[in-house]
Amino acid sequence: MTAPTTGTAHRLTPLGPFDLERTRAFVGRWAPITRHTPTPEEPLRLTAPLDGDHRPVAFALRQATPDGPVEVEVAGADGAEHVALAQVTRMLSLDHDARDYPDVGRRLPAIGRLMAGQPGLRPTLFGGPYEAAAWAVVSARIGERQAGTVFRRLAAAHGEVLTVAGAEITTFPRPEALRDLRELPGLPAEKVRRLHGVAEAALAGELDVERLRALGPAGARAAVKRIRGIGDFYASLVWLRACGVVDEWPENEPRCRAALARLHDRHPDDPLDDLVEQLRPYRTWVALLLRVARPDDNS
Repeated sequence: MTAPTTGTAHRLTPLGPFDLERTRAFVGRWAPITRHTPTPEEPLRLTAPLDGDHRPVAFALRQATPDGPVEVEVAGADGAEHVALAQVTRMLSLDHDARDYPDVGRRLPAIGRLMAGQPGLRPTLFGGPYEAAAWAVVSARIGERQAGTVFRRLAAAHGEVLTVAGAEITTFPRPEALRDLRELPGLPAEKVRRLHGVAEAALAGELDVERLRALGPAGARAAVKRIRGIGDFYASLVWLRACGVVDEWPENEPRCRAALARLHDRHPDDPLDDLVEQLRPYRTWVALLLRVARPDDNS
């Protein structure tokens, strides 16, 4: 379905380091974030199921200089532009005053060197817990690239098309469309049933970001795990990569622990609490930095 849309322009002012080009590079690594691969001359286009009613919205983002204002064009959010703007602010991790983020690098010079190599990098989040939970179902037990292919196929077959900044972009299906899904090439019947559970949870309000935030880390994870097929690992993914968490160390991601240990000449099995403590109040952000910079990659 193609929806005629017109964009509404807004401006976001980052507090602390932020470079949209780092976001562009990051979403290129994570298939579920964007359905459109822009050239460097184009704005960065993202989509999301709108917080609350899950209607598809699209964003076109431009930044003239690192750390400068971000121009945002919003499409598909008629009457709810304020909700969409708050949502994309969260997606870009611009909802946090990060002027003290470089202090972490000063406390731990090895982290500071990673920051210098990725200036202005902030986590880029899923559009919301509904989309993240669907990704959790699709990506389970298969490679990230294969999961991205299936995710894009799902959007193309059952999503909608919005026009933003002069280009069409395919969006993730609404929960109603996901609930009606019967089959999709590359998606086993059991995963289709699990997606139905994601859709039902979204329609019941169980995946609203504010609800999960109110439940806190343990409560949010428990709520997400009630969806068929989502266990501890993916419940954490939904919590950390869709709800805007800034300061929680991902205990179930051994690659982050290994990278932190390697940077400080420690063994991953050694106690690292002293290092993790010094990452406050940005433990989640530094975990992302460790994964993107890949200091433990021997290739």
